[in-house]
Amino acid sequence: MRKVLIIVTVLALVLSLTACGRQTEFDIKITIPAGSMEEFAYADEILIPTKSTITVTSVEGLGDSEVTIVPVREGEGEQATSYITPGMPVKFEIEKDAWYKIGVSVQNATEEDITVTLHVKGVELVVE
Repeated sequence: MRKVLIIVTVLALVLSLTACGRQTEFDIKITIPAGSMEEFAYADEILIPTKSTITVTSVEGLGDSEVTIVPVREGEGEQATSYITPGMPVKFEIEKDAWYKIGVSVQNATEEDITVTLHVKGVELVVE
């Protein structure tokens, strides 16, 4: 009976550890400064794809726009830009393990900052 209890305990431990994988989905906030007329505003986080495909969805504060993925390290990866509509996911085929910044094409002629939120799947984050 004791062996069965030990085996069950070990199996429960192993199963619980396999469910504790790394997080690969994040909500990323991008602030568009007041008065900004730049073509793109970028997040502070750096994205590191865990696979060769990532998925981006507009969550909050962003209408129809463009989203861009720009490599951070020279000679690593390529820029990719796509049209994005709220609620419609966009997939990017990009280099796995390369470092990227994500940005949105939003201008802000107001006197207050605007914050938009993107949901990104298939990445790990590094905060600059």
